[in-house]
Amino acid sequence: MMDLNDDGPAGEWLQLLEAADANAETDFEIAFCESLREKFETYGSRARLTDAQDRKLRCIAQGGGFWERGA
Repeated sequence: MMDLNDDGPAGEWLQLLEAADANAETDFEIAFCESLREKFETYGSRARLTDAQDRKLRCIAQGGGFWERGA
């Protein structure tokens, strides 16, 4: 689980989210990024990501290989 309190400032998380926003292609990816942004806006430094959410965010941010993407 990504803990913003343990991983330092939220900068890395927000950088990943910005990259993911830029790379989001599917409706799922777009909605996923929007939900994470809302989570951060609501909880700020108390926000947490599950391991699965962290993996999805990193995959979308890197622009490839996520199972919802087209071939």
